[in-house]
Amino acid sequence: MGRLRGDRVIWLIILIFAMISLAVVYSATSALAYRFDSTPFSFMMDQAVFYIAGFGILLVCYRIPMGFYRSVSYLAVPFAVILLLLPIFQHELRSFSVLGVDIHPSEIAKLATVLYLARTIEASKLDTFKEYALKILLPIGAVCALCMLGSMSATLIIGTLTLVILICSGVKREFILWSIPIAAGAVAIAFTVSVLSDGKVFSRFDTFGERIERHFTSEDTEGLSAAELAELEDKNFQSEQAREAIQLGGIFGRGPGNSIKRDILPNAYDDYIYSIIVEEYGLFGGIAVILLYLWFFYRCLKIARACTRKFSIIAVSGLSTLITMQAFLHIFVNIGILPVTGQTLPMISRGGTSLLIMSCAFGIILSVNRTIEIKDLKLKTEKEETLCSTES
Repeated sequence: MGRLRGDRVIWLIILIFAMISLAVVYSATSALAYRFDSTPFSFMMDQAVFYIAGFGILLVCYRIPMGFYRSVSYLAVPFAVILLLLPIFQHELRSFSVLGVDIHPSEIAKLATVLYLARTIEASKLDTFKEYALKILLPIGAVCALCMLGSMSATLIIGTLTLVILICSGVKREFILWSIPIAAGAVAIAFTVSVLSDGKVFSRFDTFGERIERHFTSEDTEGLSAAELAELEDKNFQSEQAREAIQLGGIFGRGPGNSIKRDILPNAYDDYIYSIIVEEYGLFGGIAVILLYLWFFYRCLKIARACTRKFSIIAVSGLSTLITMQAFLHIFVNIGILPVTGQTLPMISRGGTSLLIMSCAFGIILSVNRTIEIKDLKLKTEKEETLCSTES
């Protein structure tokens, strides 16, 4: 197999993420273990299995040459669309089940979007709005529309990521500007369909709207009945408990395994795992996690700068932006800056599709870096051979 190539810092960050994940999942699943008559150690071992599977996927993606990714990237969006349709046939919104395992296709769609855009922008001139609409707006719009059925936050991530990639890739600004009213119109149509169908289609609009309204408006509790107050407290319960967990952590934290809110806060092991990290490891622990994601992003930008082909540049930049964006979205929700989104903390939250897909993203980034190192090594060897032949 040969020694592992690629950025050693990124390999180290992956290892640190794994250690943080196992430690915090062990602590945060105590209530879940009680509910299912199990133990936190059992859930930690499940997470270890997910990490082993994720590392296996990472190694496979790392070994695959970039030419393969380039050739199959056109199929990424059609594949994602098919997967996004499967929950509908199982009468679900967000996931479908295969052999008892829940698959969240919106996670796969994020990765597919980056690869598709990287190949399309590299191979197409996009000189006319018609070509831009057919190759960018239509396929990405289909992905966003299907994601909207089960997850508004995933739709926003894909839409924002697409916008960032298009701007940074030098696509004509007028095309991007025309995309904004088109996207707004599509959302308006989806909202109208949701209203006319009484929430049976695009039902996430109601949930998403309520979360935004609760977050950005201060509700007057004066004159509310006891039942209405209880309902309001129940709606704000998760956000309030997350903020209290962070406050309890202070500067140095309560110590590993000493969280109080882990038994109270719903989804402490995935959607709110950052709150548990800060509660147990304090402000220093929370900042350390943030710095890890920023360090990873910085290393990826260095890799992208060393790339010579547009596909590799966009793939590395897009995937690193996806991982970092989702991490900060999760963190901002936990500390109360943004409304609840339901997005996990990449490579740290408890297992599932997200961990496996993020492992795949890390593998592709390291594959690009590996390709660069091999090329540099070949050039160095050729120069040395040329020098030796000249001297002889």
